[in-house]
Amino acid sequence: MNYLLVTAATLLLAFDFSLSKKYQSLEGSDPLAGLKFNLFIGLFTAIIFFVISGFKLQFSPFSVILAFALSLFGMLYSVIGFRILKNGNVALYSIFLMSGGMLMPYLFGIAFWDETPTILRIIGVIIILIAVMLFDFKRSSATKTQILLCIAVFLLNGFVSIISKYHQINTTYEMVDSAVFVMYSGMAKCILSSILLLFNKGNHTEIKHKFCFKKSLAFYITVFSALISGVSYLLQLIGAKNLPATVLYPLVTGGNIIFSSIAGKVFFKEKLNRLQLISIALCFIGTLLFL
Repeated sequence: MNYLLVTAATLLLAFDFSLSKKYQSLEGSDPLAGLKFNLFIGLFTAIIFFVISGFKLQFSPFSVILAFALSLFGMLYSVIGFRILKNGNVALYSIFLMSGGMLMPYLFGIAFWDETPTILRIIGVIIILIAVMLFDFKRSSATKTQILLCIAVFLLNGFVSIISKYHQINTTYEMVDSAVFVMYSGMAKCILSSILLLFNKGNHTEIKHKFCFKKSLAFYITVFSALISGVSYLLQLIGAKNLPATVLYPLVTGGNIIFSSIAGKVFFKEKLNRLQLISIALCFIGTLLFL
């Protein structure tokens, strides 16, 4: 059952990537557009999961602090991602984002959570890392700044995965239910994005445009993305409670490449080159080694 939940979470995550891509085509890919996206995603996530949680008003300082830390790291890598994608380095961004989200919690689980990797799973990680590096690989003239931004994305997404896992396996501090934690994460993302937008210099007209959508379709995409990403994250939290990090995050990474490729083909008519097909095949093989 846990593997089915993680598979469903990964499928939803890949679909959410397609929604983000569509949003960028409507609203732009500059950092301000990224902040606005995070603000409304956070707001709608908080509202949706307040309803899903049954209007619970649970409170835990431990959960709130982790929700704000997780949201801060997630918002930062999202905004940095908008900056990287603005320059067209999709491959570079994907490599560092997915590698960080898999490798850091994998190593953290072995070092601090007494998780024991098997030979097959180590081989699986190596295969998936090779697949990540092959996927959508292009020769690009990446600058030193872009490489530094990608390293930041690697670390930030890794911290997001580690915090999520730590919240779910904690036995020391009182914590809230998974759905309420998603609600708190949404609230934190909304608050942090609002603060950064308000402190951004600009006249009254520019500020007004920061908090509205250029096209109504972008509004509906944001609401749907909040629901999809929230449910995906909730399923990952459930998986994090029952599966070791050395299993969960390689599964999410490998599955994400597979399902994102399918989504790109279906929704954006993207053509897959030979390297991408090899990457998908390697991901499938690597992912099977964790089952």
